[in-house]
Amino acid sequence: MPQSRPPASRKVRTIDVLIQGATVELFHFYGVAIAPVDAGEVREEARVHSAPTSTVNFHAPGFAGVLALSANPGVYRAMADLPPTLDGIDDWMREVANQLMGKVKSRIARFQISLHTELPQLRQPGDVERRTRSCKQQFAYSFRTLKGEVLVTLSGDFDEGSLVFSNASPLPLDGKVILF
Repeated sequence: MPQSRPPASRKVRTIDVLIQGATVELFHFYGVAIAPVDAGEVREEARVHSAPTSTVNFHAPGFAGVLALSANPGVYRAMADLPPTLDGIDDWMREVANQLMGKVKSRIARFQISLHTELPQLRQPGDVERRTRSCKQQFAYSFRTLKGEVLVTLSGDFDEGSLVFSNASPLPLDGKVILF
């Protein structure tokens, strides 16, 4: 009986690991089990954000772009310990995108890159697509939960060769006290 060969695996980029790890960690914190979908299993229509989408623009030497996040509303409703100050799902979507960008920012800092970020904005999917169409690179990360799908995209101009890992992070680790 002939042996079947496993499908050729795509090269895992550092940026993939950073984004997927940050997303899983963030949703886990809020009590939502989430798992990345293998890029080969993601349907083309699943790579398009749903309405509305929360975006965060960022820039640094060698890195500039937009992080976008959308999810089934059931995913947001399933998140435990919602802050009492957030009035609706739109506020919560912006907050989750902001927290995701914070986690990405702290991971990127390990590679000697200090990202500067803007405030999260709500956008329609068509607006996100128009804003990112001219970007040199576009990465899509699809995730599954019991309450629906989550999509994170990263679009922009990235020089992955500028990622130089160092144990000396310029940012404090989560849970560390910062004295002023």
